[in-house]
Amino acid sequence: MELKAHVWFPTLIWQADLPENEKENLSIMKDHILNIKNENPNGVKKTNYGGWQSESYKQYSAEFQSIADKIDKTIENCSKQIGIPTLKLQNYWCNINTFGDYNTMHNHRGSVLSGVFYVDVPDENMGSINFFRQDDIQYFLPPLENYNNFTGEKATYKPESGRVLIFPSWLKHSVDGSRSEQQRISISFNYGV
Repeated sequence: MELKAHVWFPTLIWQADLPENEKENLSIMKDHILNIKNENPNGVKKTNYGGWQSESYKQYSAEFQSIADKIDKTIENCSKQIGIPTLKLQNYWCNINTFGDYNTMHNHRGSVLSGVFYVDVPDENMGSINFFRQDDIQYFLPPLENYNNFTGEKATYKPESGRVLIFPSWLKHSVDGSRSEQQRISISFNYGV
């Protein structure tokens, strides 16, 4: 008897990193986000405890265009890989977190693919992003010595300047509290039909 494994309902998380020679535009993005914060220091409160989030925007600003084109192309490639229609930007917003700031568990209702692009991560321990599975595996598996992408309950990614993470919008995630006094700056985005 030949045994075949069938993969159903996989959870994909895509990661891409800007090459070093393409990171010069990040300082323009950082300055633009800091200017937005100066104009609206209170920002928006959603899943963020502490930290700052901008209002939501429907199209990328000129300061983000070089990165926006890359994100659009990356989303297009992800969509092709999983066999879904072409997606368009629904909205994006800017984030600034410092010491102790974090985001509670949430998802991005109403979109198909979501993501985060890290504009400036100047220090270590600035708050990893955690993605959680939702099939109650913790009630079925005994404690294991090692966990893998089949047995693990969550996947964790450290932020790095110039990194983008893209994930299904329904995938619940959170951001750990920053342990740095410096600012971690990112943009988050949603794409849908």
